[in-house]
Amino acid sequence: PRYAATLQSVMAIFDPARVGELTLSERIEAADALGQAGDPRLDRTRSDYWVLIPAGRFWMGASKDRSGRNYDPEAHDDESPVHPVDLSAYRIAKYPVTVGEYECFMLQEGYVDERFWSAGGYGRFAEPEHWDSQRLYKSRPVVGVSWYEARAFCAWAECDLPTEEQWERAARGTNGRRYPWGHEEPTKEQINSDWVVGHPTPVGVFPRGDSPEGLADMAGNVWEWCADTYLSYSSKRGRDPSPSKEGPNRALRGGGWGDSAGWCRSAFRGRDSPGNRYGFLGFRLALVPSRGG
Repeated sequence: PRYAATLQSVMAIFDPARVGELTLSERIEAADALGQAGDPRLDRTRSDYWVLIPAGRFWMGASKDRSGRNYDPEAHDDESPVHPVDLSAYRIAKYPVTVGEYECFMLQEGYVDERFWSAGGYGRFAEPEHWDSQRLYKSRPVVGVSWYEARAFCAWAECDLPTEEQWERAARGTNGRRYPWGHEEPTKEQINSDWVVGHPTPVGVFPRGDSPEGLADMAGNVWEWCADTYLSYSSKRGRDPSPSKEGPNRALRGGGWGDSAGWCRSAFRGRDSPGNRYGFLGFRLALVPSRGG
């Protein structure tokens, strides 16, 4: 009988105006309990699960050149050259894919249905790394998944991974934000990084780190696989660049719970072999009309 009132009370942990009422450990405990009971946010059939990114141009990358665009004193060489990218409208999930969502893919025999594995990796895996311990925390991001597993989940869910361009546009907006929330260095209330917690946290428990559009956990918590191969930037990729396929590594974005804040900047680029799996690797969904989403 008290479920509705209790649910309404628990949802306050995701309210940036009220986040200070509880400690981080209390918020994590409450979010984990909500995940077990059934977190209503984590349903990709809900319209508010997605954020619409309107069509338009943004400037991608970062540079240590004070006189240029997207100046960033921490910029790395592979974040240059800063270049314009024109994108059509698309939608991106508010949160990384969670353990509970991924479990649905597994229960529907996603690992044994070869139709979902056209990107490769079929038969190579049976479940994410350390799955028995992960499945206890349904609202935390699923980790220990390869790029191949992320792509298989996307095929099953009729979604896709964002390209690097789409991921960065969502994270930094059109005004070149260093972090999803703005240019300011992160506080302990904005980001899961630097081993402060020591593991992935339930999605959305750092609401003060959300982007103005409402995207959660785009800095810290878990690295997110992108659709494309990691390549050097080119300023001539054109409109709506297709996911690149050549090369040994796939692109990663966002930084993770064990990384320094500088690695969680919107422009920072990571990479790894598509078959690798770690406790800090997850992914986020996109709906891209040009790719059938």
